[in-house]
Amino acid sequence: MATAPGWRGAMKGPKVLTVALALLTLLALKAYVEWSEEQPEPLPAQHPTQLLPPELLEVDPAGLNSSLQRLRGSIPQADAYWNRQQHQLFRALEWGLANGSWDCRAGLAVAAEIRDFASYPEQHRRFVLHAGCRRFPLLLNQPHKCAGSRPFLLLAIKSQPGHFAARQAVRETWGQEGAPGGQAVRTLFLLGTAHGPHQPDLRQLVAHEGQAFGDLLVWDFEDTFFNLTLKDFLFLGWAAAHCPHARFVLKGDDDVFVNTPQVLAFLAGLEPARAETLYTGQVMANASPFRLAQSKYFIPESFYEGPYPAYAGGGGYIFAGRLLRPLLLMAQHVAFYPIDDVYAGLCFQGLGVPAQAHPAFQTLDIPEKDRDDPCAHRRLLLVHRRSPQQTLRLWRLLQDPQLQC
Repeated sequence: MATAPGWRGAMKGPKVLTVALALLTLLALKAYVEWSEEQPEPLPAQHPTQLLPPELLEVDPAGLNSSLQRLRGSIPQADAYWNRQQHQLFRALEWGLANGSWDCRAGLAVAAEIRDFASYPEQHRRFVLHAGCRRFPLLLNQPHKCAGSRPFLLLAIKSQPGHFAARQAVRETWGQEGAPGGQAVRTLFLLGTAHGPHQPDLRQLVAHEGQAFGDLLVWDFEDTFFNLTLKDFLFLGWAAAHCPHARFVLKGDDDVFVNTPQVLAFLAGLEPARAETLYTGQVMANASPFRLAQSKYFIPESFYEGPYPAYAGGGGYIFAGRLLRPLLLMAQHVAFYPIDDVYAGLCFQGLGVPAQAHPAFQTLDIPEKDRDDPCAHRRLLLVHRRSPQQTLRLWRLLQDPQLQC
């Protein structure tokens, strides 16, 4: 890893103490990382690992470098951790290194280059230490999910092991599989595992659920908020290998409400040119990192400098299935970012695909007085968030032919 600009200068004066404390912290974190990497007994599965086929990662270096120039110009040359990581990737492409190189063991060396790493919250420290880890065993696979007729809409729903009720509510309502109007809908839930000293052991329950419903993808990584980017990346690899011909993909959380008939009608009515490059949802434009440490979305200044690209809110958005493989290729050369929808926005920006705002996506929710009103949901495509009970009630009311609005 190249030495960060200004590192030797930072060794002078009173900052020596800060660096020494950071190094002591890294020694403790090294022991913690070695302990945390001990894996529990995996879920029983017929497909224990997921390795991306090499042909999915082959790309012309010149063409990819040209695409990444769109992204390069928007990222400031700065000493912040992520900026340095990303510009190193840009330079690697200039040197003719076609595929992103990620070393799961590089975390300690990278952390040593962050001047205030010891002051980071624990989840940020863990993210930096493990950001180079991009391969994890696939414990439960559904390799035949997209076999047969080409899916018109693939629902890829981010969930967590303990969210049994949320997944069941989705299965009974807007996530029902079938082919309404000849438009095949397939549903998958994307999960990590519930590692940690204070987590109940749900592996056997999740394994039984996956076998019963055939709709779970479970990887062997800790399912946390900052690992949603990893989950997105692993899903892209799975979809490129097992569902590359899906016409559209809806990525969403398991606590959204989706008006599936409206979504299918919207997608069916798209002009062909727009359908081929679709990336739509509730767009966050002119956004910047949250600097308040109390925020769920907090990003330290030494981690990232600059604005965010325009991106669709991660609660739920839709994109064209033909972008699955290009997104996977782009993601090989974009450093992981802890906010998953921002990371997706960076990858789409690299492809030159702009986020298209749609007023019927309400990932920041609608007025509280309307949240239980089926008529307020009748023209929406997606809204975040609803409990399993609200989802069941709203769906049944919207299916009622006697509903008067």
